[in-house]
Amino acid sequence: MGYYGLSNVYGRDVYFSYSEKNTFDEFDFEEGNVYPLNDKLFYEVDKFDSYLKKYDILPTMEGELVSLKLKQLIERLGSDCQFIPAVIISAESGEINESFFVMNVLNVVPCLDMEESEYRPLIKSLPNGPINLISVKYVPNSLNGHHIVRMKECIENIVVDDIFIKACKEEKVKGIMFVKEGSTQRPEFVDL
Repeated sequence: MGYYGLSNVYGRDVYFSYSEKNTFDEFDFEEGNVYPLNDKLFYEVDKFDSYLKKYDILPTMEGELVSLKLKQLIERLGSDCQFIPAVIISAESGEINESFFVMNVLNVVPCLDMEESEYRPLIKSLPNGPINLISVKYVPNSLNGHHIVRMKECIENIVVDDIFIKACKEEKVKGIMFVKEGSTQRPEFVDL
């Protein structure tokens, strides 16, 4: 069973930003903490593109924004993710889009082969703190049957398995990419 990093691609270089209107700490997504409220979460973007609804995953810094199609695919796989309704606001027009969900990956799993991977401290003064990955090698069978997890060693990274990729190919998920093991500086992607 192969493992891959989850990534995305969008029609232009932009991020959908977690709004300051939210009371939930955006970094709690990296910890696998359950979102305890019944409220929607807000994201902001400079403007809406005509092709926005053609994508199934949007570029964000915290809490991946996914379409209903990708949400349902992940739920069918039985993966432990929480989905929170999202409200995306265009700074340009004030227009609102409510067709996406915030994906909260609840499983945080140690899966990085620390001896075969290359990394360095993200902050030199914190040698045991967060790491910057140079090259990635995963521990075989470390996802323990999960199809999507957060990497414990580098919690901003989401890791998926072959079953997840196969399901995305079959459903023709748009905007999603999968990074093979190896260099993060010159990544190789799975052909979809």
